[in-house]
Amino acid sequence: MVDVARLLRYGVSSSLADEAQSRGIGVTQIRALSRKVLVDRYGFDAATAAELKKCVQRQPIHGEVLNLLLDRSNHVCCVCKGTKGAGVIAHHIKEYERSKDNSYDNLAVLCPSDHDRAHSKGLTLGLSPQQIFKAKGDWERTVEQENARRAAQAVDVDDDGIDYINIKRIEDMCLNRYGAIPTTTMGTQLVRSGILSSNFTFDERYVRENLSDGYLFGYINSSETEHYRQLLTRLSESVSFEDLDSAARSGIRRLQSLEGKYTFFIGAVTSRHPGEPTTHSAPLTWRHKTSKAEICWDGDAKYLMSLSALGRQGRTNRYLIYGLVRTVLKTGPGKVEVTCSPLLVAQPKSYIDRTPAIAWQRHLDG
Repeated sequence: MVDVARLLRYGVSSSLADEAQSRGIGVTQIRALSRKVLVDRYGFDAATAAELKKCVQRQPIHGEVLNLLLDRSNHVCCVCKGTKGAGVIAHHIKEYERSKDNSYDNLAVLCPSDHDRAHSKGLTLGLSPQQIFKAKGDWERTVEQENARRAAQAVDVDDDGIDYINIKRIEDMCLNRYGAIPTTTMGTQLVRSGILSSNFTFDERYVRENLSDGYLFGYINSSETEHYRQLLTRLSESVSFEDLDSAARSGIRRLQSLEGKYTFFIGAVTSRHPGEPTTHSAPLTWRHKTSKAEICWDGDAKYLMSLSALGRQGRTNRYLIYGLVRTVLKTGPGKVEVTCSPLLVAQPKSYIDRTPAIAWQRHLDG
């Protein structure tokens, strides 16, 4: 069986790799056979045979690098975004023959058409290395944003990555919408353990008297986070979560339209450490600042779901935050403060890397 992925690692286009597979020839045979045999025995034309021979003489791209490159480009060309066809090539931005550089920063996903443009010497139709660097960076950010949004809208987070849950608020939302707390895969187990009452609401008194040691969740959890994640997933079927970060970058009017609505946010936030574990509630605020907006999520530190979550406070974290926008107030010319009530705070599976485009140019110039 011909290994298509191995051909891709040598810079063979996906369409040509599929063709080689259909003809039963892989890297080892291509390297060993002459161009004439590739033409006469396997039916490749002379130009294709020459391209295959050229590719297999290179050092292969590391498999993890290639997989990351394809995933971050959504397996389509970073220039045309797949409009010119599904075939792709791992293109060396600085020519491999000169650079011998298989690093991630020197690779971009192009379709055969734009790959030809990249190697064209014409000033009108050609693609410069600078254009490819910029296209790669812009497209990867777009793909990452869309992946992050899809994951957020599906509440696709790992239960062990959840740092905070507004238990009372999520339960109240369920009771208001469904008249009862919906069942989850963890609910019955949590009722048996006493953590949830018979009506599937959190029994804080029982937990404090029998499980906690000062701090409410200062014990080994019994899948509480997964229970409430599933409840929030159920709620997301009837509640539309808007993209708060995107709104913040769109301007004050867009933010004002979100007042009273549920949102999600993915990005860097800061907080003050609420202090040592306590039997009492303690205020906890996460903040995200831009030149035009400050977003604050005001929570209760007792709902931090583990001691490690408590330890992460007091510094900058990359978080996915679901919450309700309560107020949007102008604080000055072109400035606004947004206050929110958080529902769930987690470390996201997907995150948005906002490395400025200038960084790509510096790499190129370097």
